[in-house]
Amino acid sequence: MPLPRLIPLALLALTAAAPAGQRIDVALSNFAITPATIQLTHGQHYVLHLSSKGGHSFAAKAFFTTVTMPPADRARIKDGKIELKGGESVDLHFTAPGPGTWPFKCTHFLHASFGMTGKFVVR
Repeated sequence: MPLPRLIPLALLALTAAAPAGQRIDVALSNFAITPATIQLTHGQHYVLHLSSKGGHSFAAKAFFTTVTMPPADRARIKDGKIELKGGESVDLHFTAPGPGTWPFKCTHFLHASFGMTGKFVVR
């Protein structure tokens, strides 16, 4: 098989073989994000399960820019955030970046002011 045809097959195999990772449940409600601190380990695989009881966003632009994530999941993120309707949930698969701290928040009017903020902490 010619080399150019092998590259897409190899990428497909890597994507299919990627581990699902530990699930992290994050609830968006009026006016809290629970948990507010999400502890991660560098290089580990995770599934971020976001669920919203009302209409909220989950904005973590710097974090989403840093993580390794499948293209289909990355396509769900617009301008560093995900919008969720009431009762909606989304799963994002990613590999934790190097050590550091990244903030997240709801970008809806005054929601962050009322406590819809938090942070990722990677060790």
